[in-house]
Amino acid sequence: MTTLSENAQALLDAHVGFMMDQLAGKQLEVRVQELIDDVLGHSSKLKLADVVSPAMIKQTAHRYAIHHEIPPAIPELVGEIARDLYSLKSHDDNKLFDLLTDDQFRELMKKIVEMKDVRERLIKEAVSNPIYGEMISEVLYHGITDYITKNPLTKKIPGAASMMKLGKSVMDMASPNAEAGIKKYIGQNINASLKQSEKFLIRNLSDEKISRIATDVWNEIKLNKVSAFKNYVSESDIEDFFVIGFEYWRELRKTDYYRDMIDAGIDFFFRKYGKSTLNELLEEMGVDRDMIVAEAMHYAPHVLGVLKKKGILEKVVRSQLEPFYHSDAARKIIG
Repeated sequence: MTTLSENAQALLDAHVGFMMDQLAGKQLEVRVQELIDDVLGHSSKLKLADVVSPAMIKQTAHRYAIHHEIPPAIPELVGEIARDLYSLKSHDDNKLFDLLTDDQFRELMKKIVEMKDVRERLIKEAVSNPIYGEMISEVLYHGITDYITKNPLTKKIPGAASMMKLGKSVMDMASPNAEAGIKKYIGQNINASLKQSEKFLIRNLSDEKISRIATDVWNEIKLNKVSAFKNYVSESDIEDFFVIGFEYWRELRKTDYYRDMIDAGIDFFFRKYGKSTLNELLEEMGVDRDMIVAEAMHYAPHVLGVLKKKGILEKVVRSQLEPFYHSDAARKIIG
């Protein structure tokens, strides 16, 4: 830039000094309030859709939620936060009851028991799972063999014990794989039992029983400290869960499904608020003028004070104002 004339330099210095005064003390609060009032005054004339479009918001959301590359430091940071959360002293200072009251627990249970269709669906899926069938086959097999070998009637009925032993020995001799064969036979003929099992679970897992069982469990554990979870989950487990969750999100964000959810949310927001003024939108979100001023004054004095103390603020102000004083328009006026 060319050297400023004496008058231009003096005026620039005065301008910088004036702005520095405006950014400190009582003047800062006045300026902040005036700026916010000016913005809010104009925002009552502007609708959301006039200022931004759904497409613009989607582009920004896609840029950071989908396309932005996650730096390597973030996964490491997630793990470190997980370790700190695990060691948090508050776990020892709070009981479960401090985090969830009895009334809140009852409301939660009320909603859960209302979801009867989901409960019955889960029961049907569980009962139809091959693992459940194998478990029932195992129970039946051991029940039958225990009955044969340990039935108390064999001690009271003459000859019964010998018959039971004979039956067991025949089973043992029939094949080295007799046990597997019997279990297979039970498994192939267990459908009727499974159907009855399903009906039994649906019938007996009633709203009242689920509520009673859950309430009993809650009453047993609610006075435990939150730190009791450390008896079952290690620090490395927590860290692994955080990392697994983070890695899952990294993969999910690449899918069309993730993009569709973001777009659907933005489209709905604009359908609901696109014709609202910015003032109406702020009011709907519970944000008013006093709240904005309070938050601005919470941060601005401290941040600007630090910048001023380190000599950064004046340099920033001067760099913003000086180009004007070098302009042809300013030279024609100031000389």
